[in-house]
Amino acid sequence: MALLLIAPDRDTSDLERRLRRLDDGLDLRCWPDVGRVTDIVFALAWKPPEDAFANLPALRAVGSLGAGVDHLVDRPDLPDDIVLTRMAGPRLAADLAAYLVAMTVDWWKRLDEQRHCREWRPLEPRPTPRIGLLGTGTMGRAAAQAFRTLGLEVSGWNRSGAACDSMATSSGDDGLARLAGRSDALINVLPLTAATTGLLDRALFERMPSDSLLVNVGRGDHLVEADLLAALDDQRPGRAVLDVFAEEPLAADHPFRDHPRIVVTPHIAGRTDPAEAARLALEQYRSIRRGEAPAGRVDRTRGY
Repeated sequence: MALLLIAPDRDTSDLERRLRRLDDGLDLRCWPDVGRVTDIVFALAWKPPEDAFANLPALRAVGSLGAGVDHLVDRPDLPDDIVLTRMAGPRLAADLAAYLVAMTVDWWKRLDEQRHCREWRPLEPRPTPRIGLLGTGTMGRAAAQAFRTLGLEVSGWNRSGAACDSMATSSGDDGLARLAGRSDALINVLPLTAATTGLLDRALFERMPSDSLLVNVGRGDHLVEADLLAALDDQRPGRAVLDVFAEEPLAADHPFRDHPRIVVTPHIAGRTDPAEAARLALEQYRSIRRGEAPAGRVDRTRGY
């Protein structure tokens, strides 16, 4: 039984070395050199080419080489009986939380203004912010814990209505509106599904407090770009930190690039750690070989 690695736009050499180091007998194939297709039971993928899975008759499961699975859920070459998994380990969650804390503190303490001020003129920080998290899964819970270590109030929202031990949580349209209205920093860590596409829109921005902060580390398609540009003119939000975009890389002439109230980062908020990815992938592969349900399994009807 073999594991196939499909990530044509990534340098996976470090991940390959780590996988083989953890299991020196591992039958590891790397796209496009798939070898005998009837051996392949598990594929680890990131943005695989069209029809990459169409001719893998023994395939049992496909794992996303990252926390997001939107690039896999609706693929026509993945039958319904193929298990999908994702990698959302503690290292990735901690890295994402660190990014969110850094960007929020930068805005809260007005560090950007202090850095560029040539006069010795200390600025008062903004009032202690209330944090609103859109998404209360692994990533959201890690972020909530990080913010609470700073003594910040954290609330969350999710689509399912599931309770969360680490924060007060709401759901539904009314819950979303209430959270936006009381969050000085509104942070999106939701998975991208049909129901969450375009969630960050004019109606949501109008609910946000004046001079508030919006952070999007979910997916670019969560955001209605034109609505954000108009909302920034009204200071609701007063600043946006964007790490993900509908088209990546972001075009050099995109309006976000030079906007004075938008911070752009190149999809680096949470980077897959090769050591963690190798360990999680091998655990999933071994579970599949044993005929067991792998960790990180995705509900394909919900999309996460």
